[in-house]
Amino acid sequence: MTLFDTPAAPPAMLHGELTADGKTIVLIGVGPDAAIAHMAVQVQLMTPLIKPSNPPGALTLPATWAAVVQLAHLFGSAWRPGPRLTEWLMAETMRRTPDGGDLSVELPEGLTPRPYQVEGARMIGAVGRGLLFDEPGTGKTITTILGLLERAAQGHQVTPAVVLAPMSVVDPWIEAWQTWAPQWRVNAWRGSPEQRRRLAARSPEQQADVLVSSYDTAARDSAKGGLLTRVGPRTIVVDECHLIKTPHSARSMAARRLAKRADNFVGLSGTPITHHPGDLWPVLEAMAPLAWPSGERWKARYCSTIPGDYSAKVVGLNPYAEAEMRMTLQGQHRRVAKADVLQQLPPKVYSVRQVELPPPYRKAYDQMEQDMIAELPGGEELSVMSVLAQLTRLQQLASAAADVTVTTEVVEEDGLQVERPHVQVVLKAPSWKVDALLEVLAERPGEPVVAFAPSRQLMQLAGEQATKAGLQVGYIMGGQSAKDRTATTDAFQGGKLDLLCVTTGAGGVGLTLTAARTVVFLQRPWSLVEAAQAEDRCHRIGSEIHDSIEVIDVVATKTIDTRIRAVLHEKAGQLADLLQDKRIVTELLGGSTLRKA
Repeated sequence: MTLFDTPAAPPAMLHGELTADGKTIVLIGVGPDAAIAHMAVQVQLMTPLIKPSNPPGALTLPATWAAVVQLAHLFGSAWRPGPRLTEWLMAETMRRTPDGGDLSVELPEGLTPRPYQVEGARMIGAVGRGLLFDEPGTGKTITTILGLLERAAQGHQVTPAVVLAPMSVVDPWIEAWQTWAPQWRVNAWRGSPEQRRRLAARSPEQQADVLVSSYDTAARDSAKGGLLTRVGPRTIVVDECHLIKTPHSARSMAARRLAKRADNFVGLSGTPITHHPGDLWPVLEAMAPLAWPSGERWKARYCSTIPGDYSAKVVGLNPYAEAEMRMTLQGQHRRVAKADVLQQLPPKVYSVRQVELPPPYRKAYDQMEQDMIAELPGGEELSVMSVLAQLTRLQQLASAAADVTVTTEVVEEDGLQVERPHVQVVLKAPSWKVDALLEVLAERPGEPVVAFAPSRQLMQLAGEQATKAGLQVGYIMGGQSAKDRTATTDAFQGGKLDLLCVTTGAGGVGLTLTAARTVVFLQRPWSLVEAAQAEDRCHRIGSEIHDSIEVIDVVATKTIDTRIRAVLHEKAGQLADLLQDKRIVTELLGGSTLRKA
């Protein structure tokens, strides 16, 4: 060093230590003031809630695994955890990387879980708060039950547990608990407010160990002081957790509210996002509220966005922060694909049957697409006032003929009485898509077939035409009681029905339809979740009796059907990136936009 050299400034270091109660990390910067100020700015960009210490001089944040991972990624070698925090980190690392082995619990005679279910159960037993993203049809319900049994066997308080699920799967959840954990008392949380009040008022000795509730009922009963909160749940299970993706919806707020007060949490979904990675935040907050208290901060850190009209639009994961994001979830989530763990399942075989619109209906369809108004062959005019309505009408016109009734209703706007037209469209024969379905049935005499579409009208029309052809038909289209739904499913599985007509909204979850070797989509829904879940009603444990599962799409040429398939491919790409499984997009719809049967 010469007389004119300037000594290098000592590097700034960030020291962190765990408080004696193990709940808070205290951060103290050491080094030049400018460097410490820069560190403070970087810390404020983390996802946990950062607060100044009292007395001043340091920053504090909740002690979470995600917080320590972010600190390590932000500051690298400048990060110095103290002795107590280092010991906590070592214990947490061990907890999140459990060794293989058997379960501690004794199961009912004759029941043997699959190895991957044992692995998932051990994860839940170790961490207590986790996510199961296993592919539909792999038995996530059983994995969850086994995991909570294992958690309890390790000495943790697990009951009372509350399962939140779509209404259609409340009874299947109860049946699964009774089968795999008969020693635990289980009740459905439903009925009148008075019936639920009596359930909540039971003494601890009489209270059920597990309560299974629909989302809607839980939303009503989960407010502060609500009936469900009086039970004091120690565990919350959220089935089909992608359904809580909208942060301000009643079901999302109810699930997160209950989860924050519970010791244990399990979120289940084979399709955890429906549009983009930003959909994941609500379930992450439910799992670890101190780590992920803000959706905006999570998206800003881990998602790539572009400006939108009202808010930033998420277009994917931020590639520069993806490694950090995955490390924050280490040991708390699991994904297995059927192809990897259920090799005995038959392959899916995809094909497309293209149908042509009859010339008069082709003209009506083209008019609707270009002008948002169409003249039907009967002389009626069908118009729309919005793009959303136009998409619905295009799906209808691509499927069947229709009768249109226009009535006028008077509504009040800005204190004035305004007449608004109300358009009712009723699908009718002929339906070129239903004709294609009948051809499929005729080609497979004696074989049960499942038909799907988002349109209830189209499913009713298909069932009516099949009945006229002498076939036995059942329906699952929503609005049915759990008893009727189960009876219809049992009849189909028992070989008493030739055709089961199912709407994708009502039949996407809670159904096992493995008696069918053939699945026909008369329409695909816009929702990737509904499209994927519908296929897996037939392709799941129990379908080993078939050589293959045939999935046939009936597609009207040069219509919105092709556009829907393209949108599904785009959404599948987002899901594939998140779950790091390219097969999700390469195998969707058979890996091809169109392929003739």
